[in-house]
Amino acid sequence: MSEPQQHRETAVEQVRRVRDQLNREIEATTAEALLDRIHGHRYASPFLQRLASRAVRKAATSGTGSGSH
Repeated sequence: MSEPQQHRETAVEQVRRVRDQLNREIEATTAEALLDRIHGHRYASPFLQRLASRAVRKAATSGTGSGSH
């Protein structure tokens, strides 16, 4: 037992690490930049595309973000 055991990251640990990284990136981004990113992305899922369009429209009517797309 002289060899140290290598710790392999489990799937749960990997998902948590990626989630935490995404959360840090989102927190560091302005609301306007997030809306621009949402608006500029074309989602494969029609449902996600509708949600993104709705978020941009809602922000435009409330005066949040640029809303000029």
